[in-house]
Amino acid sequence: IAALCIGTAVAISSSHKIKLNPDYIVGNTAGNLYNGGTFCEDDEYVYFSNAYDNGALYRMRPDESDMKKLVSTQVSSINSGGDYLYYYQQSIGSGEGFGYMFNATGIYRVSKKNPAKNTCLDKIYGSNVVLSGNSLYYNISAENGTFLMAKSTDGKSSQTILTNPILPACVDNNTLYYQNTKTDLHLMAVNTLTNQVFQVSSEDIYMPIVEGSTLYGIDIHNNYALIRMDLTTGEKTTLDDTRTDMLNASPQYIYYQTSGDTPQFKRVSKDGSYMEVIADGAYNTIQTTSKYVYFLKFGSSVPVYRIPLDGPIDISTFDAALQAAAQQNK
Repeated sequence: IAALCIGTAVAISSSHKIKLNPDYIVGNTAGNLYNGGTFCEDDEYVYFSNAYDNGALYRMRPDESDMKKLVSTQVSSINSGGDYLYYYQQSIGSGEGFGYMFNATGIYRVSKKNPAKNTCLDKIYGSNVVLSGNSLYYNISAENGTFLMAKSTDGKSSQTILTNPILPACVDNNTLYYQNTKTDLHLMAVNTLTNQVFQVSSEDIYMPIVEGSTLYGIDIHNNYALIRMDLTTGEKTTLDDTRTDMLNASPQYIYYQTSGDTPQFKRVSKDGSYMEVIADGAYNTIQTTSKYVYFLKFGSSVPVYRIPLDGPIDISTFDAALQAAAQQNK
């Protein structure tokens, strides 16, 4: 009887352990997270916040087939790591279906295989969650300011990293890149293995997207131009000198929104050799997957538009998500 009790206790304890991720795991792309993190692709699935169903968490294949609702609450900053999804829950959902969660704003972890199993890691008002290895980095809004926190994926440990707000989104090679908002606007970084903070460059780059030794971003002191920079040499190349508000990246292009008298949603090849306008007007929430680029007209939550990721520009609407939401409501 004693042996049976001990074995049962060990089994229960093991069932609550979170399998560690490799250190190189990054929960989502920097470009997606800068734009709200409403889409996240991992393995064979795309996880997304369905704008046609009050931002509920859905899953689908990259070609938009095999769609399934996972969690009824409104989610953003979706990250994927191992067997789990991590996200920021913004409000209570409208239903009580499979995977429904209680009304509590905060950072959550949910099982991909069984979304009814969810855990609140931090009941806070915050934003901009990014997963690096086995740590979640996110902002906390409190009465005395906004802070950057690091929380282990098992929820057992936490640490205040910065006492000023940043945009935690870009992680590359165990390094979280961000723009300093406290003393200057220089390019800074956090080593996500040690949580040590250091300066990368004296350049003032907003929304950095780092791929190895190459950075794409918005150059504040160059009329907010879209630039590419070599982090080894510091050499900068202007990709578009029009004021840029936001950006995202695919393997071939930088997708970005310009402002001014004639705002445009555009894309430019990463070497700057080819540029084209996707649509006139103001758009935001630019999200990329391996098949499509999804985006919204500024000020609207629906319809959700899309174009093929790297093919010819052909704007259509995300009808599969609309149909899935309608089916759920039935």
